[in-house]
Amino acid sequence: MPTTAEPVMSVLRLANEVNALARRYGRDDLSEILTRVAARWKEDVTTVVVAGAQKRGKSRLVNALVGRPGLLPVDADVATNCCLSLRHGPALSAVVTDQIAGSFSIDPEQLADYASVIGDPGKRRDVVSVDITLNHPLLEGVRLVDTPGVDSLTLGHRQVTVAMLQRADALLFTLSAQDQPVLRHELEFLAQAAQRVQAIVLVLTKVEDSENWQSLLAENRRRLAAFIAESGGSSLRPLADAPWMPVSARLYEAATAYRAMGDEQRADELRARSGMIALEAYVRRCAGGRELARSATVLSAAVSVLSAMATVAEDDIAVGSDGGKDAAARLADVEKALEDLAAKTRDRKLRSVVNQFLGQEVAALVRARLTDIRLPYEQAIGELKTSAKIDAYLAQLSDSLERSLQAAWEEILDEVHVLISTALNEFLGSLGLDESEIDLARVAMPKLRPRELRIDPAATGGFDVVREGIPAVSMAASLGLLVAVHLNPAGFVVGPVLAAAVLVRRRQWEKVQRSQTELRRLLIEQFAQATTDLTVALQREVANWRTKIEQVADDALAKQRRELETRRAELRAAANGNAAGRGQGRASAAERLAAVTTLTRRAEALRAEVAGAVNLMADRDDGTETRPGR
Repeated sequence: MPTTAEPVMSVLRLANEVNALARRYGRDDLSEILTRVAARWKEDVTTVVVAGAQKRGKSRLVNALVGRPGLLPVDADVATNCCLSLRHGPALSAVVTDQIAGSFSIDPEQLADYASVIGDPGKRRDVVSVDITLNHPLLEGVRLVDTPGVDSLTLGHRQVTVAMLQRADALLFTLSAQDQPVLRHELEFLAQAAQRVQAIVLVLTKVEDSENWQSLLAENRRRLAAFIAESGGSSLRPLADAPWMPVSARLYEAATAYRAMGDEQRADELRARSGMIALEAYVRRCAGGRELARSATVLSAAVSVLSAMATVAEDDIAVGSDGGKDAAARLADVEKALEDLAAKTRDRKLRSVVNQFLGQEVAALVRARLTDIRLPYEQAIGELKTSAKIDAYLAQLSDSLERSLQAAWEEILDEVHVLISTALNEFLGSLGLDESEIDLARVAMPKLRPRELRIDPAATGGFDVVREGIPAVSMAASLGLLVAVHLNPAGFVVGPVLAAAVLVRRRQWEKVQRSQTELRRLLIEQFAQATTDLTVALQREVANWRTKIEQVADDALAKQRRELETRRAELRAAANGNAAGRGQGRASAAERLAAVTTLTRRAEALRAEVAGAVNLMADRDDGTETRPGR
């Protein structure tokens, strides 16, 4: 472990000076930011957050790191807005924190019920977090946190993960070798993360089955470099310097299985190929270098405070310059911005009314698609000409409907995704806010309420004396007389036989028609029930998204208003002072800005020094194989 005492002490000295400067000029609000960050300094556990988009292999990676395949549900990242935390303990245990029920212990075997899309919706709905203890050496001094998918599409998930970064000392960000290259929303999340965490490692998962993972890795590097160049700013330095680690949790699990069978040679071979040895070593170095990683977080907070102080100082200088002309111009800009913001707020209310009709549009879409699916079934029923064919068709109908509805669900999700993304991003765009990538592809199809597909024998009818009996007797007599006149007296025997044959054929045909009618009725009822179930599930999801997006808009507008009103008040107060006071304020602001500038330069230099030291933690100094999956 490299010597890190000097950069850490330099960061702490800088943070103390920034804190003192903020207090000296009455900015206790900014001082509080540093106080909150520094409060974590004495924590004796390094928090390593594992984040990434949905289905990028986060949960399986965590399971592999602690040697417990299947411990965390691998679909937990799409299930709830909760984080799953693993720390060291004497035995395996799990404690759920719920918004309604508070904290309570559960059997670890029940984790899927509380943190998985396949679990009980009633149990997982209000879950905030699940804390798991496990006796594993890697967790000594380390807390691993598995987070929900950061697809901004799972907007609540993204917010939860970003909030967790406030308490993170290191970040493992996962990308999959079996999926598409890094996407824009993933890069944007990483940019947010780099504002809070210095120790970032980009983990390329699932390399075991991918023959082109190296070309995908090169493409990911290219996209990241292009994004950094486009965004600019020294705050993205942690991304530019972040190391990449290709790994295979599946090969690592196989190594564990071979070791359990006593095949140490094969286990060691697979373990080396998995790339997980280097990742384990990095996590251990994070535990040993927690003060270094934590100092980077303190440094980021200090830079943020300095930036805020610089803006205020520049305003104060403007107030005392050019007879207040510059200040007046700045004040006019603020007033204009507040007017524009008021207009946006009014527009937000009008547009939210339009958003309320999204659920109805979704319902119409579901009805249209399921009608398209149902019509071929009705056509096929009309082509069934015998009871045997109807029975055979009915026997396979349930499975066929299940496959058709599942396929319809995937198609409907795609269409709803386009509908909702377009509408809600137009809403955000109209307010001058950044778009959000909304993805419904991971929404699980609801379990449809089954209906019994069985033809009631009574529906096909019995023997009707009036409708069938009397005509049959009449037909038999007529045919018998006709045959007897033209042939011989035997016609009185042949006639009834022919009449019976005609009657049987007629009854069979009518039974087929009634069975077809009954089948169509069953089919219509089944699709009506499916339409209701799918519509309710999607409308609930859409309402959830609409509420979250509108809340994000409200929060963003309120924050803008607070910032503008604060700046207006400061400009007015300074402008209303006398010339001498403005002059003194200008001199004081210039002195403050000079101090802020000096500290900012020191902070930027320290950032480079700390980044270099942090990145040494990810160096492969253990001689491990660097080409997993080979």
